[in-house]
Amino acid sequence: MTQRKNFLLSKKCKYVLLPLGGVTTLILGLFAYLYFPRPLPSKPSSFTLIAHRAVSQTHPLDNLENDTCTAKIIYPPTHNFLENTILAIREAFKHGADIVEFDIHPTTDNQLAVFHDWSIDCRTNGKGITHEQSMKYLKTLDIGYGYTPDNGKTYPFRGKFVGMMPTFDEVMRKFPDKKFLVDQKDTFDKTIKLLAESLKKYPPQQRQNIYLFSGEELHETLKKEVPEVQKLFPTRKEAKDCLSQYLMMLFSGNVSKSCNKYAIGAPARYLKYVPGWPNLVLVKAREAGLKVYVVDVDTKEELEQVQDLPIDGIITNRIEVIGPLLKR
Repeated sequence: MTQRKNFLLSKKCKYVLLPLGGVTTLILGLFAYLYFPRPLPSKPSSFTLIAHRAVSQTHPLDNLENDTCTAKIIYPPTHNFLENTILAIREAFKHGADIVEFDIHPTTDNQLAVFHDWSIDCRTNGKGITHEQSMKYLKTLDIGYGYTPDNGKTYPFRGKFVGMMPTFDEVMRKFPDKKFLVDQKDTFDKTIKLLAESLKKYPPQQRQNIYLFSGEELHETLKKEVPEVQKLFPTRKEAKDCLSQYLMMLFSGNVSKSCNKYAIGAPARYLKYVPGWPNLVLVKAREAGLKVYVVDVDTKEELEQVQDLPIDGIITNRIEVIGPLLKR
């Protein structure tokens, strides 16, 4: 009886160990495939440096909620510029930006305000939802009022940026030969209508310099009126819908036409968690005709990790740091 029991246990152990061994082999094989030192593709013919919000006051990027007032958690200032202003946009181009990103909201007097937040409470001395204000009123605000690097002990920009929230038309007139990524902060048809009316005032070449960050349907609506306007990146929802295809691309080297229309952005601080980064991802993305940008490249160390890779571009919150380093 004892011998019979041991035989059964032995068979049982083999029955358990064989699948485990197979799983281990599969995992090791997958790891070897993902991180095999395959050669990188050649660098693309063009590289684009995008300045997010122009030259801005920066803050920690982790643990942010939709209602986080980032003006109250800025790092100690190293410059005197505020995001989305004419001065900051000009400075971003001086530092080597190819494209400057900014945000727009419609106003009650049918203009487009260049401002980031959904409400004006955080950054300014005003109160209320941004798109529920007139541009005339927004022009009275101190847009540097709410910034503090030390939990409210000091407010270094108060009184220095009164009346400096620009309109979309002001940006277009000041920078007729520059490229912009325009982030529609809402899903309103009104915003697209106002944007189309504004863009029609400018020559086709200038309209070609505008990239819209918005949903596909709204982009198509704008293109019917202004066909020159392009779209560079998918929305978060569009990228999420394509996620399974991006993962399968690592094996097939293919994605659908709807998923390779726009570039993908990989945040610099998460690259170490991306399966197959950098070699496999960049090889397969090139096979699929998919452009790859690295996002939130804000320090010298983050730049050094990606600057020699065959990526299509970088998005930075610190153009005043990254631009000069790239020039070197």
